[in-house]
Amino acid sequence: MLSVRSDGNILPLSCILKISSRCNLDCSYCYIYNKGDTTYKTRPRVMDAAVATAAVRQLTGYAARHGVPEVIIALHGGEPLLVGKPWMRRFLEDVRRETPYNVKVSLTIQSNGVLLDSEWISLLASHGVQVGVSLDGPAVWNDRHRVNHQGKGSYKQVRKSIELLAAMEGEAPPWGVLVVADPRFSGNEVLRHLIDMGVRKMDFLWPDYHHEERPPWDKGMLGRYYIDLFDEWYGNADAQVRIRWFESLIQLLVGGDSVINALGPQPVTDVVIETDGSLEPLDILRICGDGMTLTHLNVLHHTIESLRETGLYQLGLNNQNLLPDGCLRCPVYAVCGGGEMPHRWSKEASFSNASVHCENLFMVISHVARIVQRDISLGGPAWQSNACYVTR
Repeated sequence: MLSVRSDGNILPLSCILKISSRCNLDCSYCYIYNKGDTTYKTRPRVMDAAVATAAVRQLTGYAARHGVPEVIIALHGGEPLLVGKPWMRRFLEDVRRETPYNVKVSLTIQSNGVLLDSEWISLLASHGVQVGVSLDGPAVWNDRHRVNHQGKGSYKQVRKSIELLAAMEGEAPPWGVLVVADPRFSGNEVLRHLIDMGVRKMDFLWPDYHHEERPPWDKGMLGRYYIDLFDEWYGNADAQVRIRWFESLIQLLVGGDSVINALGPQPVTDVVIETDGSLEPLDILRICGDGMTLTHLNVLHHTIESLRETGLYQLGLNNQNLLPDGCLRCPVYAVCGGGEMPHRWSKEASFSNASVHCENLFMVISHVARIVQRDISLGGPAWQSNACYVTR
């Protein structure tokens, strides 16, 4: 029943808790609202307190029963701050009360940043909640995709929130920024822009496409974007500036484990709980078909074990067995792991394909591997300055 790392250690139980099913933005690439799935329309706007309590009990109960030492709960939506501060305060206090002594619960929240203010930051910090804010770079790029329901850009509001996080320094919880990569813009300029705003922890997400909806840009553009971004970051010689995807890639190249499920040959173990209590597998899988992630299970009546027995969840656990022989023979397979599971989808072969980003992943991994191998052999300054990325 348990999922383990290559070193035999038990993986934490990771849950995406959808406390709000609606959003105050209408981002063009959103996998929840704008990739074909419509299940959000029938769900409550905000998770009921009884459902939230049941979710915490089910998650921590599963961990206690199976000796899983940690549960990671990512508060998500929609936009999670739409639940309001009173709801959030009650929930965070409830987590403290419901958590067994032998289980650690780590909390994160992913927000679009529009509603984030000093009161929100203090509340989240007081409960140790790590904060992620989404921003795609300068206004001219961010506001092409990340707009409100009237089509107006979100950059100005989100920038104020990020600058507030940076200004609060030690009073703010640990925080970072998520960027969705778009090779029609410059990743280097996005990186420099974020650094100038005071951002030191960030990630650049590979965009959500698959073989039925292919990326709209020319072949190789996304790979070139990540290669240029890596060279800019790696040559920066500032160990405080961290990019999670590159850190995980380097970890794998030097024999460690990835900290994200987007890299490495590993099971997909995420548990998703919707506002109505529905138990589902990895939520991004919904880009592959309207209602694909539905299981008809609910935390009010079913256990986490029940979810793990469903067909789609089992496919996620065993996703490496679905890969074609070409992937398994590829020289970068041990790092790529075939790419993210939703990005492999096609109607004809289901998830038994290489990633739609396969060629770009190969380009980037090969480039980073050459640089890392060179610096390990030479003891170069860039590798030494970034040593913290592989010793976490």
